[in-house]
Amino acid sequence: MTIYTRTGDAGTTGLFSGQKVSKDSPVIDFAGSLDELNSVLGVCVSSLAEVETVDFTPECEVVEDIQRDMFVVGALASGANMPFNPVLEVKNIEKTIDDYEKLIPPLKSFILPGGSIPAAHLHYARTLVRKVERQAVGLKSKSLSVFLPYLNRLSDLLFVMARYVNRKMKVEEIVWKK
Repeated sequence: MTIYTRTGDAGTTGLFSGQKVSKDSPVIDFAGSLDELNSVLGVCVSSLAEVETVDFTPECEVVEDIQRDMFVVGALASGANMPFNPVLEVKNIEKTIDDYEKLIPPLKSFILPGGSIPAAHLHYARTLVRKVERQAVGLKSKSLSVFLPYLNRLSDLLFVMARYVNRKMKVEEIVWKK
């Protein structure tokens, strides 16, 4: 089997449901944003794994779990029927957020995204989650609306993880000043 199929050469692609849609359709744009997010999450894992002075194995595992979830969201958006319990996943993310928040100081002002390279990548992934969330809202799909709380919490999780990574690497956050 080869990677190319030639089926999309005319500007259309097939969904899991079997429906053919234009490659510029909103659902394909959404799938592309999920792919972009998933790729940046891969960069997050790679940059965390490259830090030799700190063990970021648990953080890598959290991000890899998120990557797996993005495949499920994409499949469901294109008409697949896959098991996913968004209520349970939101609870899991909230617990993880709570665990990380215990390890970082309370936020007293806005901070600029960045700091260490791994934290900057996590911040970038957070912004892509917000993009995916906006697109999911725009699609007005019942199957995607159940993911909105998940996506909302996911961006929060990536934010606290970025803060935690900076703290663990002893990199100060840059406080926003007017």
